[in-house]
Amino acid sequence: MNEIPESLRQAPERWLLGFTAADPYSPAGDGRPWGDGTAMAARAYAGEQPWDTGNEVTPMIGGFMAMNAIRDAFENAIDEAGALAGKGKPPGQRGHVYIAGWEFNALRDTSTANPWGDGPWQPGMTAGEDQTALGLVVRMMSAGIVVKLLLWMPAASQRKMVSNLADEHWAVAAAVQDHNSNLQALWQLSQPIGVAALDLRVAAPPLAVLHQKAIVVRVGAVNVAFCGGVDLAFTRRDCGLVPGTSIGSGDWQSGAAIPRPGDGWPKQSPPPYGGYPDYPYPGSPLLAAGPGPENLPANVYGSGNQHWHDHHLRLEGPIVATLEQQFAERWIRDCNGRASVFDRDSAIDSAGQVQLTSAEAISHGKVGRLPPAEAVAPAGTATVQMWRTIPLCPGISTGPFARGEFTVLAGLANAVSQAAELITIWDQCFWSEPLARLLATRLMANPGLRLLIVIPPYGNDTELAEMEMTLRKNALQDLWRGLDSHGRSRVAVRDMWARAPGVGVYVHAKSQTYDDQLLVCGSANLNRRSTECDAELDCAVLHPPTARAHLASLYSCMTGQTWSDFSTGWLARYWAGMTSSAARDLIKDPFFAETIGSPMTPNGVPMPYSPAQPAPSEPTSIGPPIESGTCQFPDCAGDPQAPGRLDEITFLLERCHHGTHWPWRQAATCPPRISNQVRRPTPSLPGWRK
Repeated sequence: MNEIPESLRQAPERWLLGFTAADPYSPAGDGRPWGDGTAMAARAYAGEQPWDTGNEVTPMIGGFMAMNAIRDAFENAIDEAGALAGKGKPPGQRGHVYIAGWEFNALRDTSTANPWGDGPWQPGMTAGEDQTALGLVVRMMSAGIVVKLLLWMPAASQRKMVSNLADEHWAVAAAVQDHNSNLQALWQLSQPIGVAALDLRVAAPPLAVLHQKAIVVRVGAVNVAFCGGVDLAFTRRDCGLVPGTSIGSGDWQSGAAIPRPGDGWPKQSPPPYGGYPDYPYPGSPLLAAGPGPENLPANVYGSGNQHWHDHHLRLEGPIVATLEQQFAERWIRDCNGRASVFDRDSAIDSAGQVQLTSAEAISHGKVGRLPPAEAVAPAGTATVQMWRTIPLCPGISTGPFARGEFTVLAGLANAVSQAAELITIWDQCFWSEPLARLLATRLMANPGLRLLIVIPPYGNDTELAEMEMTLRKNALQDLWRGLDSHGRSRVAVRDMWARAPGVGVYVHAKSQTYDDQLLVCGSANLNRRSTECDAELDCAVLHPPTARAHLASLYSCMTGQTWSDFSTGWLARYWAGMTSSAARDLIKDPFFAETIGSPMTPNGVPMPYSPAQPAPSEPTSIGPPIESGTCQFPDCAGDPQAPGRLDEITFLLERCHHGTHWPWRQAATCPPRISNQVRRPTPSLPGWRK
């Protein structure tokens, strides 16, 4: 195999996405592949690169580490706001915090220093500091910080499956609305200090969702962002998970032990300025029923203190402003004039609308714009690129993302095609057959390439187990059939199973590494939903020290041993170690095999699957079956160099015109109107990105 020079191995042009045409005015340009009308697309007109340099990135394994870091960022923001208040800065001008999530549980405890330790709390306890998810939001608002929450709201057709999530977000919105009203009156503010947006601006139901999991904190000297697989929600915080261990003591807020909102929670005394809002509000369905658990089946994952494996990123530097822009663009996405003021006594009953908890956040049926993002000074040496899935929505013709964005799909296809030594995949829902075929193609073309896939041993819902196992089986069988014996010997597919307690570990991560160059982490699973249908956000980190540190942390987690060998050929030795008996909690998945039979988990629970693929398994916004490989539309021949490969799907989405709902881009006659761009510092300041 020909050696690739180090300068080329680390080149952003190799690993990251570039604009599809040097001329942004050409039909193949217009800022593509980023969504039209976005700040990223506008960089094409400014002659800038579509990535950010000068960043510091900290990969985090597990919800315990991630939530601790998020909590600390919020606490630091509160302290900064207090210092700004002491200098005369009025409330509402002390900075802002933006939170986007698929699920937000108000009583999600993130504390470690309160009387109950790692739980559970008991009636009558008092918190030294309220570090529940809602408590932190309330305290930040009370500190004069502007807080925006963008939360998915299921449509009526989706509520049967996730009624507890819908009721929870409804109650959180009511609490934010009440606390904001109180603070606005106390401070005599003309603009809201806190707004929650309940968002249905996704592709058509039944299953499309806002799945992004991102936080941006811009308060005084605190400029940090978070992106990955962790929501501020129950079940996800495996307490005490430390290097050298694959699991912690489990999350006390899981299974049967999830707190019931009607029982209250340990609040701090004295309360935050303005007091506590009602949660749940009087009449909330949560008072009677309470939120259900995450539905991790007890016969596989245990009835309590469940173990959840996740990956998340802490980011500093210019990428923080880019992620702030992305939040602002999602915040204002067109909804056909159907933005309305949240009314807890009404209901959201159809897709394509958004309710906000403040009338001041809406104008003429549209969501008001957020202030431009201030640039952030360099903080490190990592290069980071933002990838998104923003699905096509019927009738959307104005504003950012009028024709969607599919950079997760394009970036994934490119990264797989560039790796030459090792690809690692940690994924909740590895279901993509085109990806499996692309991986097989790359393995057959590169005899030195190895692949490690780590997935959960079972689904997160007993009722959906057969569907999930069938989708997994289809993808892994495609991978198996695409390889010869030598190719199969370089692939390991593992489930995570904690042998000591004898329970499954739910792998919820959505991350990959490509060689020791690129780490990708975010909200997007490796399936058609995440690459075409749901709203997703990933960060691609091009920085060998960060990628190596993440791989070493995973090795320590799985084997209990330190990895410090980064000499030539180390990735092959790493793969051998991770697939050996030293990785005590990684077991072979039964679906990557010649004969499947009747598989069971190690404790004897059947892993059901069907011979055929379930029809409604992966909702999508693209017409022809992706399995057909090439474009079927008239006057569009597809890409003859990419039949049956994942990047063919990118070609279909980006280049093929079909009616008015396809992301076809005509040549621009003038630079598009771009909102929410970074407010650039003056060129005289040293060290800033030009």
